[in-house]
Amino acid sequence: MKRVSLLMIFAGLLAAVSCTEALQEDFQSTPEVEGAVMTKVINSPEEYVEGSLLVCLTDDAADAFASGDRTLASRLIEKIGPVTMEPVFHIKAEDAEVARRHNLHRWFSVGFEDTDTRTAVAHVSSFDAVTRVQYNTLIKPASDCRFTPYVPLPSEMAVSADTPFDDPMLADQWHYINTGSSAVSNDAKPGADIAVKDAWNLTAGDRSVIVAVIDGPVKYDHPDLAANMWRNAAETVNGKDDDNNGVIDDIYGMNCVDNSGDIRWSSAGESGHGTHVAGVVAAVNGNGTGVCGVAGGSGKDDGVRMMSCQIFDGGVSNLMASARAFKYAADNGACIAQCSFGYEGEGGAFGSDSEYSKMYGAEYDAIMYFMDPAKSNSDVLDRNIVIAAAGNESRAQSSYPAAVADVISVTGIGPDYLPAANYTNYGPGCNIAAPGGDWFVGNTAGAAVNRSRVLSTFINTVTDGSLGTSGHDYVYMQGTSMACPHVSGVAALGLSYAKKLGKTFTKDEFVSMLLTSSNDMGELSWEGMKKLVAYVGGKEKTVDLGVYRDQMGTGAVDAWKFLMAIEGTPSLTVAVGTADSKAQNYDITSYFGENASRLTFTGVEVDNAARETLGLTSDPEIRYGKLRIRTTKVGSARITVRAIAGGETLGGKDQIGGMEISRTISILSRGVASDNGGWL
Repeated sequence: MKRVSLLMIFAGLLAAVSCTEALQEDFQSTPEVEGAVMTKVINSPEEYVEGSLLVCLTDDAADAFASGDRTLASRLIEKIGPVTMEPVFHIKAEDAEVARRHNLHRWFSVGFEDTDTRTAVAHVSSFDAVTRVQYNTLIKPASDCRFTPYVPLPSEMAVSADTPFDDPMLADQWHYINTGSSAVSNDAKPGADIAVKDAWNLTAGDRSVIVAVIDGPVKYDHPDLAANMWRNAAETVNGKDDDNNGVIDDIYGMNCVDNSGDIRWSSAGESGHGTHVAGVVAAVNGNGTGVCGVAGGSGKDDGVRMMSCQIFDGGVSNLMASARAFKYAADNGACIAQCSFGYEGEGGAFGSDSEYSKMYGAEYDAIMYFMDPAKSNSDVLDRNIVIAAAGNESRAQSSYPAAVADVISVTGIGPDYLPAANYTNYGPGCNIAAPGGDWFVGNTAGAAVNRSRVLSTFINTVTDGSLGTSGHDYVYMQGTSMACPHVSGVAALGLSYAKKLGKTFTKDEFVSMLLTSSNDMGELSWEGMKKLVAYVGGKEKTVDLGVYRDQMGTGAVDAWKFLMAIEGTPSLTVAVGTADSKAQNYDITSYFGENASRLTFTGVEVDNAARETLGLTSDPEIRYGKLRIRTTKVGSARITVRAIAGGETLGGKDQIGGMEISRTISILSRGVASDNGGWL
């Protein structure tokens, strides 16, 4: 187990400031009656850091420690031998009020070596000054961290995609632009992606938006990430804490494991997980290198920025590190927390939010601090946003912390637009789906190169042979870990576009638009009993997809539809067809008010860009209040419908009274025409 490295406190230095008589009594050990003491122990995980505890003190005891009183530490030494004791969170004066509101000032870490952890728990719990004791639970990535190195396709098998940027691997990122190519999967469906291609025409990111990647280390000098990394302008590399934020030399973020600015990916066992996740959020677009990121800009220094909040060091993490990460992110400008992690064993399978908040109190309090209105770091929103992976246990419930009511929980789908049944959690707590990859979609176990997973950036120094071969800057991985940053990237695009339009929203308004800007997921909505061969527990297994019906949140995230919602433009989903297909009729009267039946519709305006994007072979028409349209491409574009209100057309351009009105409508040409049918 990894031990926490803290400032050693010796017995002779532990009584600098006297306490009141009442407080001295609090520091005395109460009778160690199991029923009275162990009620303070708020969690008992399967896996935890040996020799490390998190304790929550009373307000009086916490304030006494802050003023220099070390009586409690002295009493602990009498019980369990030499200890280290320090606040979990560094709190600056200007943040004190918000920190107290969420009890951050009361959380302390206790480190020790001469006593086993379970015995120490009983002793620490026996003090009246201690209100809660928490095991320092181990954390794991929401991915198996196995990868397939990127290998270019032979020219005769090249993926056909009209890509807007010159990044050579974008055509292989089906999760952004899915053409249904068999090079990805025999089951790939056109449009089974996040619909970001057309959204990039509106925005590709804004530098003011900072996403905290709470994960493994982000390789900040990666050629496809460096330009979009957040840099702490108030800090220089000089061995000092220049900005007084409690971290020395934190240029690109914080190593929350050892409480330093040393973001490192050289530790044995490092998986590259955080760097892969970061590439999905905002790998640099338009730089002629590697892959693209969802909010990676357009090559004009306009992508969102990423802050590395490293909570894994060599694949190991713990609850204290994640709690510190949320505090650091809030204090240093992040407005989105991207969280692709969970807990060892069944640690994430809590029965309710209240159970989680009680058992993992330090992390929960830090999350609430991050989302406090006083810590908002956005020009657009009143609060910051937390987006987390739903988990990979194939469990019928989202794992925590993703399942927390105010946190967006992301499930995973494959290139076939169906749940990744070999891993994704589903059901209560899950809010929305995004591409996470699926090894078994149209492939067999043991395939040398599998392109049905998510392609992104990687570190080239992985040394753990069980995870794959080292020396690669780009690889394929899968999991809700990979689905989550797609939603974080889309949310970042939404903030960027809202800023561009000069709009502001409450966090609840913004999240509501995001979750309802989703698409039905095709065959599953119609059949509900489709079978899929998945890899579960090391064996191939036939899975009944009927259990996923209505359980994957609101559907698959759609970047274009989300930007249209921010813009205030209504969206109409139409079924993509072929040049030989018949035009379909869609009722649009709801977009023109309750009296739409009294309007005289006069025509539809479509520009050439929209015709190309939607593959229109003829212009749309209005017939009896319905839009008649035939699209032949998966895509998104705006059209303008015109009508006469309160008048009568006499023929030609002549009319009696009335006023010409128009409404712009967003057309989403997708594989299915229903809006969220079967999912909402």
